[in-house]
Amino acid sequence: MKSFEKESIFWYGLHTLVKDNAQLKYYITTEKELINSLYALTYLGVFQYTLYRGIKLEEIPLEDTNEYVNYIIENLEELYKVRYRFVKEKPKKITLKDEETLQLAEDIIAGLLIPYINAYCFKKTSQVYSLNGAYLRESIINFEYDINHHADDGKLKTSMLYPFLFTLNLIKVFDDQGLYQRVLKYYQKDNLTRKYHSGREWKPKEIEYLQETFELIENDEEWGMFLSNFSISKWTNFDIKERFKALFQLTKVSTILMKDEISAVTMLGDGEEVYDMLENYLPIYIYNDKLVDSEGNLTHKIKNFDKVIMSPFSLQQINFDILKPYIESKNERHISVDFDKLIAMCKIVLKVFSEIRMLLLTHEYLPKVVDSQIATKKKLFVEILDIFEEVKDCKYKRKIDSENFSDDWFYISEDEINEVIEAKYNSIEDYLNKPALDKLGRIMTFSLSIETYTARTFDYSLQELLTYNLVIFGPHPLDHTVQTQETVQKMYDIFKQYCLEYENIKSLTTKQELADNLKIHLELPLKLLNWKKD
Repeated sequence: MKSFEKESIFWYGLHTLVKDNAQLKYYITTEKELINSLYALTYLGVFQYTLYRGIKLEEIPLEDTNEYVNYIIENLEELYKVRYRFVKEKPKKITLKDEETLQLAEDIIAGLLIPYINAYCFKKTSQVYSLNGAYLRESIINFEYDINHHADDGKLKTSMLYPFLFTLNLIKVFDDQGLYQRVLKYYQKDNLTRKYHSGREWKPKEIEYLQETFELIENDEEWGMFLSNFSISKWTNFDIKERFKALFQLTKVSTILMKDEISAVTMLGDGEEVYDMLENYLPIYIYNDKLVDSEGNLTHKIKNFDKVIMSPFSLQQINFDILKPYIESKNERHISVDFDKLIAMCKIVLKVFSEIRMLLLTHEYLPKVVDSQIATKKKLFVEILDIFEEVKDCKYKRKIDSENFSDDWFYISEDEINEVIEAKYNSIEDYLNKPALDKLGRIMTFSLSIETYTARTFDYSLQELLTYNLVIFGPHPLDHTVQTQETVQKMYDIFKQYCLEYENIKSLTTKQELADNLKIHLELPLKLLNWKKD
């Protein structure tokens, strides 16, 4: 286990759940590595079980616990394969080598992990409507594959929900402003016709399934009428089922663009099963403009659509519902925080992670589409965030894949904090190779650049922004407090000086290479530090 995993807020959440159950408390103390390894697979397993059964979930019923446990245990290897398919630094595989270990794993899933998911991962849409875009993007990743079905060549199949969710995100359906223009941009007739006739060969059943769709594309008048469904005048008057119908038809068109990544487009069926499984998510995915007013507040219509959904974020490391009572339990030992700002920061980082992961994933499927987006923000994505590199004019290569962009990059251990505080600083070189400083700079850079309201949320204060990130990404040991007023102040003072040292070397030709390397950590925090409010 990594240090930050041992110091995660996750353990406080589990302890809170088990209360006086001595056996489960013993497991939390003695089986941390197994519990930590099982959680990611259990969480993914719940989503895969819904695909297996074709159901939507509002909770995991207590009486069905054994079914879920058996499914997860039986499919542990497949779940591991999907979860870590392209991850470079894979965790060690779980080996249930004997009956005793198998029973232990079953007890942990049934007694700790499913109760944790039930307690923290099911939310009402009225609680998470402001995260609709992030939820959609993360849902795509959770539903990319279906372990319950394999293609003829033995490869994993994409799930039936994946093309639909991918389509919603591609056109940014949750933003009705410019929706029609985005659909026109991404679904150009010439490109669709070319894609239809290139790439892998269609199976006979696929040709039959897409016949009406392709005829629609080829008929200029009918194609134009179909696209007009996404015009503001029509879209705003559609009810949720009418919107779904138009989007499902558009999804069938999307499968032409995605044909080489989808083994059989016929899996979509007539859309009824897709609708049933996503019914509770659809209000915030495709109808949010009717539930939220121009000020971002919920309208009375939410009463008809306030369903319970399972969070597509695992909420293992970033979990406000655990973080708040953890801080309260520390009393005055913990630095004072504004819980409204803390939840705002939690939401910002969830949005940032999902947006970057989705950008990287979309680049795998539709590189030209993403390249055009990157070209307009080249300095951000290439120089500052350093996640793409330009290989030729307006053509970009990913420096990291979506599976390897992880929030694990940003968690800070207690040892890393102590290393920063105990060091002596005489020149900028003394600040280098301090993971805690780099991680703080990196997460603040991502937040400030991707969610542009971040600086305003924290009153344009670098100290505030650093404080809330250190509270979220720092360690959360059970027996003592790391984020004290004194420690956080020291971390800020050192980071501030690091920014100023960086500012001093930016104009020095002898330090240009170093300054370029530090840009991804310090350029935007320095700008915030120097911000002068009107």
